[in-house]
Parts: sequence; C-alpha cells; structure tokens
Amino acid sequence: MNAHGRVGQGTMTKRWDGLRVAGRRDFPGVARSAGAARKWVVELLCGQMAAETLETAELLVSEVVTNAILHSDSGGSGGLIMVRVGLSGDLVHIEVVDDGSVTSVPAIRTTDDDSLSGRGLSWVDRLAVIWGADRDDEAGGVVWFRLPRDGSATF
Repeated sequence: MNAHGRVGQGTMTKRWDGLRVAGRRDFPGVARSAGAARKWVVELLCGQMAAETLETAELLVSEVVTNAILHSDSGGSGGLIMVRVGLSGDLVHIEVVDDGSVTSVPAIRTTDDDSLSGRGLSWVDRLAVIWGADRDDEAGGVVWFRLPRDGSATF
C-alpha cells in the first residue's frame, strides 16, 4: 500500500483478470492481525467453498500475514497489511499486500525437522493451485495464492 492506501494497478490488474472482488480489509502490522485476518477470511468465505478449501485458506492466510509482519516494513510502527479476496467460478484468490522491504523478498526456505519457522511459503507452494509474489513500487509487496473452491486440490 502506498501512503494513500491504494494498490498499484500494473500487476494487480493481471492478477485479478476474471475475478470478482469478494472483500478487502486492512489490518495493523502486529502479530494479533494474523488471527484477525484468518477469522475475517473464514467468515467472508464460509458457505462459498468446500470445507477443506476453507481450512486450507485459513492456514495459508495466517502464514502469509505472519510473514508480511515479520519480513516487511508493515511490521514497523504504523505498518499495515491488506488482505484481498477474489472469486471466480472455480477458484478463490487471496492476496496479502504489505509495505514491502528493501532487505527481504518472499522466498521458500529450506528447513529441517528441527526448524521452528520457515515453512509458510513451502505450505503455500504445496497447497495452492498457483501462487506468486509481486513487487509494485506503489503497492509494496504482494503474496497471492489460489485454491479450488470445490476442494479438489491434490495434497
């Protein structure tokens, strides 16, 4: 998000082709926002998709919002995270927009059994139909993912 709370139009337009906006909400860049975002997404999407997909969306939203707070400028004083949800006939699209970072970019990390963190994007990679991370000079950082509404993904 830029200072005016707008998302840049360049890459966003491509991500949103064929989707209708189901909801958008801003959260402060603090740890408790992961739970609040998770709850909001579940309430927004309840009844609009298979229960398995809703559980997966809940998990991935929590992971991506937590990453945005920990690894972007949104975790600083006054930082914000925006969660946007879109729907098509067979997919749900969820994205988390943060204030970006000059020192960190979203990436899957190698972890072992003793690692206490670093699995969030690995889960996104494994559970989402498709996902990506975009950088927009106006919007900041965006991590997005899509899930099948009918729960048909292979896990």
